Amino acid sequence: MSRPVSGRVTLKPLVQLSPAEWRRLHQYFRDRELADWNGAQPIRLPEFLFRRVMLDEERSGDRHGFGILDESERFIGSVELYDLRPSPPVAARFATLGVMIGERELWGHGYGREAVMAVLAWAFVQREPPLSRVRLTTFAHNRRAQRAFLACGFREVGRSVHDERTDVHMEVVREDWLAGVGAATQD
Repeated sequence: MSRPVSGRVTLKPLVQLSPAEWRRLHQYFRDRELADWNGAQPIRLPEFLFRRVMLDEERSGDRHGFGILDESERFIGSVELYDLRPSPPVAARFATLGVMIGERELWGHGYGREAVMAVLAWAFVQREPPLSRVRLTTFAHNRRAQRAFLACGFREVGRSVHDERTDVHMEVVREDWLAGVGAATQD
């Protein structure tokens, strides 16, 4: 598989990560602040088991995950398409997007937006068959993320209120992305 590229980032398929990159990814998933931003608990799995679970899901077609490399080829985070629908072995048409920049000094510098653009180009253009819709959920107070997702072609499709937070649900449809943001990036 070729490596998707957008701006300063290159996406490296999880199955190609080096042992050092796996260690770094494991650290990101164990980090409490990063977990909080994802509405999750830090993982407690040992690295070898974390890697096995992620690779098993990748090989079964349950997810498409990538490491994010910056312009100097440094591993800085991950982006993935998961919750593929319909489920394998049927060809998926829909997915949920997750993105994480693990290096705090790079937050707010556009790396996440560029990684999202790269994975959308892969999902809507390079993947066979292409996905028809990608969705995501973010916290209502995370306006920086919402602005980045809007710039990538997502639109808000709803909100859900919970006891302690409000979630913003967003999605992008392949045809809209190809006609708008995707067309601009393909030129």
